[in-house]
Amino acid sequence: MKKRYLIFNLLILIFLGSCIHYRPPLKKGTEKEHPHVFKARDHFLQGIYYQQEGRYPEALVEFYQALHYDSTSATIYSAIAENYIQLGEYETAELMLKKARRLAPNNTDILEMSAEVALRLGKDDQAIQFYERLLKVNPYDDSAREMLILLYQKKGNDLAVARHNRKLMELYGANKDLLYRLTQTYLRTKKYSEATKTVRSILKLDSTDSKAYYFLGLMQEQKLNTDSAAYYYQKAVKFDPKFDQAVERLNFIYRTKKAWPQIVRLYKYVLKADSAAAPAKILIAEAYFNMNRADSASLYLKPLLHRSNLPPGVFELAGRIALDQKNYPQAETYFKKAIQADPENRLAWLLLAFTYSSMDDVARADSTYQELLGRFGNEATFWAFYGNFLQENQKYQESIRAFKKVLELEPNNEAALSGLGIVYENMKMFAQCDSIYEVALQRLPDNPLILNNYSYSLAERDKDLQRALQMARRAIELSPDNAAYLDTYGWVLYKLGRYQEAVQYIKRSIELRDDSAVVIEHLGDVYKAMGDLEKALRYWKKALELEPNNESIKKKVEEYQ
Repeated sequence: MKKRYLIFNLLILIFLGSCIHYRPPLKKGTEKEHPHVFKARDHFLQGIYYQQEGRYPEALVEFYQALHYDSTSATIYSAIAENYIQLGEYETAELMLKKARRLAPNNTDILEMSAEVALRLGKDDQAIQFYERLLKVNPYDDSAREMLILLYQKKGNDLAVARHNRKLMELYGANKDLLYRLTQTYLRTKKYSEATKTVRSILKLDSTDSKAYYFLGLMQEQKLNTDSAAYYYQKAVKFDPKFDQAVERLNFIYRTKKAWPQIVRLYKYVLKADSAAAPAKILIAEAYFNMNRADSASLYLKPLLHRSNLPPGVFELAGRIALDQKNYPQAETYFKKAIQADPENRLAWLLLAFTYSSMDDVARADSTYQELLGRFGNEATFWAFYGNFLQENQKYQESIRAFKKVLELEPNNEAALSGLGIVYENMKMFAQCDSIYEVALQRLPDNPLILNNYSYSLAERDKDLQRALQMARRAIELSPDNAAYLDTYGWVLYKLGRYQEAVQYIKRSIELRDDSAVVIEHLGDVYKAMGDLEKALRYWKKALELEPNNESIKKKVEEYQ
């Protein structure tokens, strides 16, 4: 409890010779007619002495004695209340303060003590009332106003918070801190017009104030005007490159839009202000990686990898970069480090399995998938990846079991439905293949992957080509820039003898993706059917460059060369 209550009481007694309530002055020579005044004062002073010594029970005895001689003193009641507070008896203190307020309703110390007791008793609404009364008596009591603002914030009464912040500006004039607080209140309550006015007041004081532009960015973001928000955040960062909140909001907007070049520019600007900022370098590396510039990503990330206490995600990113560069031993090292730092890192486990698969280390890839599924066996996505892995390595029965596990977890999982169709086709189990595709189409009638794969399967068997063409056309309607779907449509046209149209779609597929030996071989097959052996050989040879061990393509080149 604050000592100023004691000082106040003591001064009142010494200088007024009485108590806080008003009584007419005594006439000279009449002191003997009022001995109670002196006795009350003596007990009161003794009580103060005990209180200063921390002897609160003894102080209470003296104050009650003083009260016996003067029951109309607000000072005595407040002193008794203060001692009960020290003893933790807040309810009794509350009763004493109630009596003190009746005698001195505008006494600031009594009102402040009343507010504090109300807070201790969890009576926030009462505390607010006392602080409001206190500020009417003394508007310059800043500590009381700050407490009142905190209480209103706790209750979510933003209008009251704004009212008191405006009052502070009336009393002391506008300053940045008050304007910041007022702006934040207006933003919380979505009073954008008032928020704009306060921000303009900030900018009048300082046109380079980064927080002001940050507030404007928040306002535009709340209105879902992300381009305008980005503009203001950029200005905030321009004036303060170390303004982390503005940088983070700008980064969030760019990431949402997958604007990776803007992220690179943003964090390069941050690095100008702090060349050692590791988070900026990591985010630049990630952006470059997402721009398919693995070498540039490695340039920023690699110098950091020797540091301790790096986030596990950094090693995961380093592994992804190495995997993209086909540096499989290094990718393995980084993914293992990411897993060691965080064994629950699902993506690191999955990418480690991909790495072993890319190294043709089937045993370790399988073992890693088993570890992954042992930890996260209820996640359909991982079973689907495992099913694809098994199918690619011709472990068809195991693959079927994996895909069926996926469908137990997610009956409409497109990867499992299409994967089962591919497995059955590879096993020449065409009845089961068509059956699973029909089920898939019932569940997912407009899924382009299912439509494409079923169409291609029928075309490869020269079965129901008109229906295959219809499904392939629907797939490219749903996903017009998918190279695989365009090739399928062209291949069905080829099967139907519509060679000119087939060339058009397969060429478009190659423009979008020029590294598929299968698609390039298809184009050679179409030209051969059209009687243009020169072009056919040209495309077969291109396909053979991509897959030198493909016996089917070799045979065609040798036969027609």
